[in-house]
Amino acid sequence: GGSVGATRPVIDWQTLPYERQIGQTGKTVIPRLIINCGISGANEYTAGMEKSQLIIAINTDPRARIFRFADLGIIGDVHEIVPILIERLKEIKESGD
Repeated sequence: GGSVGATRPVIDWQTLPYERQIGQTGKTVIPRLIINCGISGANEYTAGMEKSQLIIAINTDPRARIFRFADLGIIGDVHEIVPILIERLKEIKESGD
């Protein structure tokens, strides 16, 4: 039941359509869970997601502003962390926990 959203630069690069943009010039989202991967945490973006119920942030910069909003902050490379996170979530789902 999830979906993918993006910051303005990703939209500007035409990686995703405008309808996926989160933030002041995009959409406000209030999901139960939002996982911010490589997001710096600019005001324009966080204004569109700060009311999410559970905020996870993954970034290599321990001083990234996004961590101010995160319920769980992970300092590391998204390309290393996300596969581990996916595997762990699969294990949890399979075990019924």
